[in-house]
Amino acid sequence: MVVLLWAVVWSITGPECLPGGNLFGIIILFYCAIIGGKLLGLIKLPTLPPLPPLLGMLLAGFLIRNIPVISDNIQIKHKWSSALRSIALAVILVRAGLGLDSNEGGYGVEKGVPTLLMAAGSFDDILAITGFNTCLGMAFSTGSTVFNVLKGVLEVVVGMATGLLLGFFIQYFPSSDQDKLVWKRAFLVLGLSVLAVFSSMYFGFPGAGGLCTLVLAFLAGKGWASAKADVEKVIAVAWFIFQPLLFGLIGAEVSITALRPETVGLCVATLGTAVVIRILATYLMVCFAGFNFKEKIFISFAWLPKATVQAAIGSVALDTARSHGEKQLEGYGMDVLTVAFLAILITAPIGSLLIGLLGPRLLQKAEHQNKDEEDQGETSIQV
Repeated sequence: MVVLLWAVVWSITGPECLPGGNLFGIIILFYCAIIGGKLLGLIKLPTLPPLPPLLGMLLAGFLIRNIPVISDNIQIKHKWSSALRSIALAVILVRAGLGLDSNEGGYGVEKGVPTLLMAAGSFDDILAITGFNTCLGMAFSTGSTVFNVLKGVLEVVVGMATGLLLGFFIQYFPSSDQDKLVWKRAFLVLGLSVLAVFSSMYFGFPGAGGLCTLVLAFLAGKGWASAKADVEKVIAVAWFIFQPLLFGLIGAEVSITALRPETVGLCVATLGTAVVIRILATYLMVCFAGFNFKEKIFISFAWLPKATVQAAIGSVALDTARSHGEKQLEGYGMDVLTVAFLAILITAPIGSLLIGLLGPRLLQKAEHQNKDEEDQGETSIQV
């Protein structure tokens, strides 16, 4: 199948699918990322949970970029790389929006710790992406600071308003009596989300697209009620395709020769400080939410791993700097990318191990929980 895919693309594009060509690089990176994820999943340490496959995808891209002979033959244009990461971001936000649940009752597991973490994580995505785009706009703007702050607020308003409009639209269109309804709904929510992300960048409101996607996906899921589970399965297939591309591409952006020891040290120190503050703030936030001490500790450490949003927006600053053609700004963009890369490399495996180890020890298993609810709870904790 791998050879057939390459042969079909080569018959259409010619040199683009030969070594050094853009499509050749994307195809090889895609399969190497998948293989890297599978190989990392085979590493099983006694008494420890498995490492996340995304780490193998990240390392696969990193190795492709930094092995001399391979890096010379696997080249991906920056514009294509940026576009693929933006599509992956849209898929991430759709999954986050559909995963939000406005009801906090009937969690499926006692006290609803997994549901709480997933819902809070979705809201965290909203704040992170909106705040990042606002700061990015201020960094690359030429107007006054007050104007840029107001523009950031305007992006939020425009994104929410557009998301509300599109969300209510796809609640009722297509109508529920049509054939292949699940596929039509999945196509609409994905298509509108990708359109929102790219068009917002085109019109100079990059933060609005992500927020619009979250709002429209949330409203769509709320209108579809129990039927949204089937749509989520289709979206999961899209994520299966774009996940290796996303993490492979972010790994391929990092070059060892471009990393300075002082920059890496500063990035690790910044990351460590942010993680400590995040853990302490999370503990304080749940102090009065009815959880016992063990549950508070678990929730605090469950917020440690970061990956998907960091991979999706980590290189945006570098892409923006490249479009402006300023070398100094490219250096700053590379610093932001380095922080994102190290955040995934450090927190993803450590956080996954901590969740797997602390979960059975700190969380109380519900006594009257059926098998389906138990499986759902375990899956939510792993996510």
